[in-house]
Amino acid sequence: MNKPQSAPTPPPAAPASADAEQAARLLGRLAEMAMEQAEAMHRATMAAIEADDAAKTKEFGLAFERAGRGVSRMLALKLHLARKRQEMAEKAETHARDSAAAKETRRNRVARAVACSVAANRDLDAESCEAQIAAMWKRLVDDPQIDADLSCSGHSLEEIVFHLCRDMRIRPDVAWLNPDYTGADWFGRLKKAPKDGKDGDKAPVPWWPEDGPDAARYWHLDQSDKIPVQGWYDIQTGERLRCAPWLLKPSGG
Repeated sequence: MNKPQSAPTPPPAAPASADAEQAARLLGRLAEMAMEQAEAMHRATMAAIEADDAAKTKEFGLAFERAGRGVSRMLALKLHLARKRQEMAEKAETHARDSAAAKETRRNRVARAVACSVAANRDLDAESCEAQIAAMWKRLVDDPQIDADLSCSGHSLEEIVFHLCRDMRIRPDVAWLNPDYTGADWFGRLKKAPKDGKDGDKAPVPWWPEDGPDAARYWHLDQSDKIPVQGWYDIQTGERLRCAPWLLKPSGG
């Protein structure tokens, strides 16, 4: 399957960049003023020389030198600022590129975990698995909330996996978030329902309650050496429960 690709959103201009642009404009204006002053002092010096006025020649000559030094300082500062702005732009570009790459890595990790969770459900045929995985990819790319969560490096990827699997009514296996995990030691697959209609032999759904305003708020993850969270999990608060959710006191969540 071809995986949808999301276009990275360019970051907004940083305040520091705006300040640097304003400083560059001001320095440019100061350099122009210093240059105008130097030109005026040069004309005055040349006029004093033509008038054979030694005192004025010396006075205007010193003023011209000071104005020239001012022009040199302004140009040096402007060049220094231009280099700094270039460095800032390159760092911002590198940061944006690295952030986009990191987000895509997290997106692919979530997609792998959800896709493997879907494939592990033996009640689904190949066509259904393909459709659910395609729908999952569409949400990973198009859902603005998921995209924002993926952009935040500190956001729990397990939570995104749980939400996607919950909406598809699929038992999640977050062990697949680990790129090194191969599933070799995984034994928590949802068994296919028997055809003889014996509901007592069917594996229970991994969420509770099955309906109502809090439907699928709590999830139960089977034990596995690679799954970081085992037992009942509150997807709303992100906490693991000390017991089954129906045994909790009302104040316990």
